[in-house]
Order: sequence, then C-alpha cells, then structure tokens
Amino acid sequence: MNKHTVTGACGVIALLFTLPLPAAEQTCRVIRVQDGDSLTCLSPARQRIEVNLADLDAPEIGQPYGQLAQLQLFRMVYNKDVKLEAVEQRRYGSKTAHVYLGETHINEELVRQGSAWANVGTEGESKLAKLEAEAKSQQRGLWGLPQNEIDPPWQWRSNRKHQLSSR
Repeated sequence: MNKHTVTGACGVIALLFTLPLPAAEQTCRVIRVQDGDSLTCLSPARQRIEVNLADLDAPEIGQPYGQLAQLQLFRMVYNKDVKLEAVEQRRYGSKTAHVYLGETHINEELVRQGSAWANVGTEGESKLAKLEAEAKSQQRGLWGLPQNEIDPPWQWRSNRKHQLSSR
C-alpha cells in the first residue's frame, strides 16, 4: 500500500466515526396504550416492545386530561402498524422512540392536539415547542382546561411523591 492509500483510508474511517448513526427503525403493531405517551406493540416476530414516546410528556392517568390524552393516542394507533425510530434502548427491551403512522409523526401530532407537553432541551424541541405554543394559543386539548388544572406531569409526579412520602 502506498502512502496516499493509507492516508485516504484513515480519512474515510475518521469520517465514519464522526457521522451520526441513523436511528434504528422497526415496524410493529400496537396492542396496548398505557397512557398518553406510552404503548406496547408486537414486532413481526411477535416480540413485545414497550415504547415511551420521545421528546414529550403527557398527563398521567390520574391527572386532569390524562384519560383523554390516553384516548387520543389510542384512537390514533391502536391495532395499527406503526414505524418506530428508536432514540434510546432501555433496560429490559423498552425503547424511547419517535412513532410514525404512515407519514404522520405521532409525537408531533399529540403535542399539536394539546395532549402533551414538549420536553425542553431535547432534539426536535424547536418544532415541538412551536406546536405546543400553537396548541396553547388556540386552547387545544389540555390547554382548554381551567388554569388551575393545568399541571405539567413532571410537577404532578413530584408533588404526588412528596405527598405519599409525608404520610
């Protein structure tokens, strides 16, 4: 091998290590919707996959609008084939993912409808933040609730944890 071939090969290898890896994609059929931001689906090989939707947080079931957020997600994806773009593989096989039904980005659609908050500081935040601001301004979904009932799920969970620990 000559010097130029080695240098060129090293350059190509260095470039490969600096390029972002594509998100792992997988198709599955939704068999359960736990709440407004998590679901279970079956892969074509009949493997169960627990999925948390990336870059958003929906009200918990016990919160105002929690059951409606779950129903919105259920209506969109239950018993349908969706595509997952995993952004994180968690222990025990669960995934954090962007979910698509055809061309519809379900994560974005939930925020657009006012069924979830956009997570701050995540990739894709700017688009989701804009969709959330639009939903707020038009009082869609949970944004149409009385102000005292709009409680971000992360605050609700924290308050609930403190209430339970003080018993």
